Amino acid sequence: MSRIIASVLTAIVLLTKFSVGVAQSPTEIFLFELKQDNGRYNLTNPVNLSNNEGYDNQPTFINDEEIVYASAYDNQTDIVKQNFTTKEKVRLTSTPGSEFSPKPTPDGKYISSIILAKDGSQVLAKYPIKGGEPKIIPSEQKIGYYCWFDRKTVFSYVVGSPPSLQEWNTKNSQFKIIMMNPGRSLSKIPDQKTISFIHKESEDIWYINSYDPFTDKVNYITECIKGAEDMVWASDGTVFLSDKKKIYSFNPSSDQSWNLVADMTWFNLADASRLAVSPNRKWIAVVIDE
Repeated sequence: MSRIIASVLTAIVLLTKFSVGVAQSPTEIFLFELKQDNGRYNLTNPVNLSNNEGYDNQPTFINDEEIVYASAYDNQTDIVKQNFTTKEKVRLTSTPGSEFSPKPTPDGKYISSIILAKDGSQVLAKYPIKGGEPKIIPSEQKIGYYCWFDRKTVFSYVVGSPPSLQEWNTKNSQFKIIMMNPGRSLSKIPDQKTISFIHKESEDIWYINSYDPFTDKVNYITECIKGAEDMVWASDGTVFLSDKKKIYSFNPSSDQSWNLVADMTWFNLADASRLAVSPNRKWIAVVIDE
């Protein structure tokens, strides 16, 4: 019974924490060089990439030189595309609502994002990568976080009590529940036909799992560091995880435990949260509390 109560309390906390309409804490996106030494990763040379007052968060690389992220403008949040080589910064959206969670679509033609309307509704939309009006993807579910699996399939953190991980066929708008109480980090695993997610079994027990939509099987990858919410995969199959001021790495094919990559105190920076790694693994973007 205590385990059930803990699970329900965890779900309530998650639902309370996920409300993109609530004022967001001020954050910045720092770009680090990602290096390997004797097979171990480390971070060097941090640069404040966003350098914008207020909320700058949810970075994703488009390629090895461009990144998109959510950024605060005029009491709302819009999507910014930035080339960190040329320093060019383009505001892709400027709407009455706010946009969050930008990601390139599998065909490379759009940047998708969650649109939070003034009435509190949340929908997934696709913006042409060169600019233009969004294409709304209809859904009866309230989509929180998500990742693309292929051109028609999206895996979604569906807001609810409790929240759920669901497979979403965007062509016929059908949803399939995979598991309850997922974390917000959903990713396609490199070179596999699977996705990963953090399963919050209870307040104290979190796992990183994979899901194979072809076999409908959930597989255990490793135990997650308690309270660590944000993770991302690099192209070599290494997963990076942030835990307050520390960032860790783990490669399922070679590691038995988490390896410390960096401590933000080394750089006089505050807590880290969301992460993104460039396709060539030369850069890692880290969201840092202001």
